[in-house]
Amino acid sequence: MAAKQVQSFRSIGRKRTKGENPSIQELVPIKKMIRGNVVKKNGRYLSFLKVTTRNINGLSASEQYQAMRHFENMLRIYEEEMSILSMMFPTNIDDNLVYWNRQLQLAREERNPVRARIIREQISRLVWVEQELSNLEFYLIVYGKTEKELNLSKTILKRAGGSNLGIKDIPPKQIEQILIKLNNLNTPI
Repeated sequence: MAAKQVQSFRSIGRKRTKGENPSIQELVPIKKMIRGNVVKKNGRYLSFLKVTTRNINGLSASEQYQAMRHFENMLRIYEEEMSILSMMFPTNIDDNLVYWNRQLQLAREERNPVRARIIREQISRLVWVEQELSNLEFYLIVYGKTEKELNLSKTILKRAGGSNLGIKDIPPKQIEQILIKLNNLNTPI
């Protein structure tokens, strides 16, 4: 029995026939990424900025009030369009794992079984943290008609946020992870 042959590629401008699924290029509103800025299909730009997270519950009442006032002032200064995005990401233990594996190797070379056992327990705790816990991260999505306008908006927002909010640029690899997670909400990263 011959397999049914499916045409997997078609030009974007061509209309779909009945029963034909849309291509990914038609569904995802992103054209490309230039210098950490995302270019949408309509030619407009967007960029992501990370807000440093803080434990608000661990602050005193006056510190909480100050943090809220700082956020309020940032919203007054920055008048352009902006979105706030919160996402759960897995806890990153890579640096800690490298360190503890190096310590485990040193303990084995020194033939210190007690230290090696304690280090293995620490490594198993780290692995548990990575599997069971996740980080809640906050991002600001900034929009612009041109790349120059977008970069100006990012600068204004970072200055308006000040050191209290800790607004920072995101590397392109992390932007890619955010976009993957946004377009595949049920897929773990």
